[in-house]
Amino acid sequence: MPHRPDLGYRDEGQDLAGSAFYAAALAPEPTVLPPAAFRSLRFTQLEDEAVWTRDWVCVGSHEAIPNEGDLLPFTVGTHGVHVQRSAEGRLQGRFNKAQHGGCRMVPLQCQTGAKTKCSFTSCGYSRDRPAIPAGDLGDGTPEMHQYLGLRPERLLTASVRSWGPLIFVNLDVAPASPETSLAALNKTAGFFGNHKPVRSDEVWLEFAANWKLLGQHLAGGAPVAEDEDAGWILAETTLLDGRAARTAWLFPNLVLIATESETLALVLQQTAIGQTLCRVCVYGADAAGSVERWRPEIAGRATEAAAEHLAAARWATSFRPETRSAALPRQSDPHGRWMQRALAARVERMPRGPIEQPLFQNPRG
Repeated sequence: MPHRPDLGYRDEGQDLAGSAFYAAALAPEPTVLPPAAFRSLRFTQLEDEAVWTRDWVCVGSHEAIPNEGDLLPFTVGTHGVHVQRSAEGRLQGRFNKAQHGGCRMVPLQCQTGAKTKCSFTSCGYSRDRPAIPAGDLGDGTPEMHQYLGLRPERLLTASVRSWGPLIFVNLDVAPASPETSLAALNKTAGFFGNHKPVRSDEVWLEFAANWKLLGQHLAGGAPVAEDEDAGWILAETTLLDGRAARTAWLFPNLVLIATESETLALVLQQTAIGQTLCRVCVYGADAAGSVERWRPEIAGRATEAAAEHLAAARWATSFRPETRSAALPRQSDPHGRWMQRALAARVERMPRGPIEQPLFQNPRG
């Protein structure tokens, strides 16, 4: 990575957006990322700029909003957005009307990097609620004011795409479409199709690990293919019960684990610097109770992620004094190396100066 201007993302004495921060993690024999990547609030703010506002982010499934007017909320980084089904069945992505929950300013307790439990559920700093049926969005309801306002057509829009049964949004101005590459991925791995027609109920599970480490371990296996531009890696693995499976990580927040008969979909959402919520469902011929069958596999992989997160969070602290002058460990996990390259590439592509087209313009100007 060439030298770039300091953007002010600094913590622990390091320029988090500078090339030096990633140099060892991108070397031929890479180390793990510096601990600040997994414990710094400033780094999560950098990720909001470099990743969450520019990548295609999975927000859920079509089955969550089957009817006209149904609305699916999802906080992308610190941006409260939603996807709503129109009368024609199409999907409309928008930024929520109440980005800060109706507060005059963001309270200090909401600026810690942890999503708070708040009555203003549309806020980009609070936890999301599940999909909202159209009947709960009538005139005068809190949900209508928080998400849609009186003139939804005037809200800032977000791009929406589908892949199989899943819904993605992108907050960038004119993002490239990922459909061609994702179609090739599905043709290779068979994650979705008529052979897996039924979705289970969605279950929310939360784990004590940074989202990058959780994605790395949930998708673990022996890599067989990847698409750097589209941001996915495909791998083969053996499950705890001995079955062969394929995994895919669609960076940043979708992990798929598939056998011949089922596909486990895990949508990741950072709820704190060291905590990640997984929205989990299974697609198959008979999805009843299927999430429960997958729980041991999910828990085993998440436990590895939590252990790695704890080690990184305590590196060079009083909890691990022996590491204060030690070199960072080697990155031996192929998914860890892939994640580090994907993250560094997004920081590298992040704008470093004024953009030609402002996001917000006075239409009468």
